[in-house]
This record gives sequence, structure tokens and C-alpha cells, in this order.
Amino acid sequence: MTVFESLLNNTFTHSRRRRTSDGQGGWVIDYVEQGTVRGRIRPASSAEQEVALQEERELTHVFYCKADEDVRRGDRLVATSPTGYELTVEVDGLREPSLAGEHYEFDCNERQDEESV
Repeated sequence: MTVFESLLNNTFTHSRRRRTSDGQGGWVIDYVEQGTVRGRIRPASSAEQEVALQEERELTHVFYCKADEDVRRGDRLVATSPTGYELTVEVDGLREPSLAGEHYEFDCNERQDEESV
């Protein structure tokens, strides 16, 4: 196990966006579970958030995983903390900082579903 792999401290449920026709000229978007991914997530720093705003985009978290994982822009990742808090993020962008095929960094945005009564 590499030093990087030892830092991957969470298991995330990985889902991919699926578009299906609604039969009226529009689309219904849902997410299909793809499996799990070992990874690590951290809140984006204020400097990272400021740069993102200058580029007219949002950034709340940065997600890390091994480079052989099939995570793409638009995918959804969900992790549950030991206290039961569920964090859901949507992948907005990908970086391979080392260009060595070791790991990826993903810019993500937290999503919170509305509960209907």
C-alpha cells in the first residue's frame, strides 16, 4: 500500500447521471449506482473558492481517489460519517496533479436534497 492509499479514509457510494426521455420532449435525470470508491474529501479552502468564483463556478469540496477509479464529471459521491451525517457531492472537474497516474483530484459541490412532506 502506498502512502497515498493509506490516506483514503472513506468509502463513497458512486452514482452516474442518467438522462431518459420524459416522452414530452424533455428529459428526466436520475442517478444509477456504479458501486463504491475509496477516497478522501476535504472542504475547499477560501483561496480555492475565490479562484473558482473568479472563473464563475462554485467549489465546496475537493475529493481524492486513485487514478484507476472510473469517476467522471457529473457523477455523484455519497459518504456517511460515523455520527450519521450524510455528505453528497457532485463532481464538477478533474485534475491529475502529479501526471504520474497515481491519483486524481476532483472539484466538487455539496448537494442537499429537499425533503418533501
